[in-house]
Amino acid sequence: LMLLNWSLESYKWKTLLDNVEDISFYQAVKGVLSGLAIGFITPNRVGEFAGKIAYLRSENRANGAVMSFVGSSAQLLVTIQAGLVAVLFSGFKSQLDVFVTPLSLVVLLIISFAWFKLDLFLRWISRFEWLQKWNKHSEKLSLVSVGNMSRIYLVSLIRYMVFPLQYFVLFKMLDTNIDFFQCLSMTAYSYFLLAIVPTYAIAEIGTRGSMNLMVFSVLNAPFNVLSVTLLIWVINLILPACIGLVFISKSKLAAHD
Repeated sequence: LMLLNWSLESYKWKTLLDNVEDISFYQAVKGVLSGLAIGFITPNRVGEFAGKIAYLRSENRANGAVMSFVGSSAQLLVTIQAGLVAVLFSGFKSQLDVFVTPLSLVVLLIISFAWFKLDLFLRWISRFEWLQKWNKHSEKLSLVSVGNMSRIYLVSLIRYMVFPLQYFVLFKMLDTNIDFFQCLSMTAYSYFLLAIVPTYAIAEIGTRGSMNLMVFSVLNAPFNVLSVTLLIWVINLILPACIGLVFISKSKLAAHD
């Protein structure tokens, strides 16, 4: 499933570059995994775009950085949407239901609309003087058609479903009593918390482990929860990041033109 995970992300990257630069799927994989390796030392892996655009021609890198933002924000959107839905239909709200439910729905609608209308959103926030620098990116976003935005969102959604499936398979391998929809809900809540808490990928295992112990506490199997958390971290991040380092070591990225 790790191969499916990063193949989907590479397909997203290649699709986003349709109107920027024609690259092969292999080049897309190199960019994505190199970006993952570089993002390992930046908060919430925000540095991933540097590895992706390094393989593009120099004149296309600015547009490539914007396209990388679109792809990353699509995955973040799906993560937040799934997390908010998990909050709405879980027992985490307790006495705050009357406030949390409408607030979650409003946030869900706003972020969904803002992403699908990113160019309009950037123009709107540029009305604030200290955010005017973002206005220049709204024109570049016009390179992404409505059809491609929908495709990117759909691929992000499919990729997101890989994560709870991985958790479910590993929990079952450890003979943990959990059904898929329960795993889906708890994974969504865990990824939602991880998305809104700044952390470094290299130190993410500690944060992820603590959050998962809290979210999956209903299973009453802390050893299994920590084991699955570690395995997911190694499978989804460490191994592909190591492959990315190999790509970087074989490429003179700084001199690439």
